[in-house]
Amino acid sequence: MKKVSVSVPATIANLGSGFDTVGLAVSLRNVVTLEESDHFEVIEKGISATGKDLIAEIVETFLKENGYSKGVRVVKHSVIPSRKGLGSSAAAIVSALGAVMAFTDSLDNLQLVFDKAVEIEGHPDNVAPAVYGGLRISAHLSEGYTSLGMSVPFECLTIFVPPFETSTDEARGALRKEVSLSQVVFNLQRLGILIAGFANGKVLKEGFEDELHQKSRLSFHPQAMKFFEYLSYQLNLPTFLCGSGPSIGVVGRHADLQIPHSWKKLELDVSKKGLEIED
Repeated sequence: MKKVSVSVPATIANLGSGFDTVGLAVSLRNVVTLEESDHFEVIEKGISATGKDLIAEIVETFLKENGYSKGVRVVKHSVIPSRKGLGSSAAAIVSALGAVMAFTDSLDNLQLVFDKAVEIEGHPDNVAPAVYGGLRISAHLSEGYTSLGMSVPFECLTIFVPPFETSTDEARGALRKEVSLSQVVFNLQRLGILIAGFANGKVLKEGFEDELHQKSRLSFHPQAMKFFEYLSYQLNLPTFLCGSGPSIGVVGRHADLQIPHSWKKLELDVSKKGLEIED
């Protein structure tokens, strides 16, 4: 009986000043397994799942496109929090594509997964680290979407996850339709410092500052805004909104730092591994 498992890391998009550009893979991994069955079903937490499911939709669509007509059981093991800014949607898309391509022996290279995942997800800064791992700088160029990797001069970070959520659509809706020239220049300068710092083995706090999206998205949740400002003031370390929020990240480990009631603290490593076929 044929069986394939793949794993995909959580990701932090919009890293610091790198709005819609810079993404980082971290050490939370979702696993998706496809195995032959007499019918199509989705299993999550040991029980059969019903209702709309992004992974199931992608798997079904690509199986049909590859002419596969037998049944398949899709087993999901998800640990990446949903709607928290840690790339759960990108992980779902990349894991589904990777699993179905591996299952149908059509996973020739990761570029195929990247191209199709960006087509579905629309945001390469989340997709790229999910596919390739590590830090990725992505852009839409004349030949299509592309992504380049580079090393980062830190190995771990702390993520503070609040009990509330923000959907991607809500977060996009919060963005200003127009920004000033000074705000654009501010971000360009910080992004240049961020990337040049990484290239020189330095983590510069001001390279993570942003004028394009963080304040607007944090305004959804006053408690998150207050905690973000507290962390920025209290720590002499980069503080940033994870993806579109509402989770907040800080470079390094901070075991003794007090957090608001009902928030969770995740101490994670940078993941050099992206999409992988599991043994």
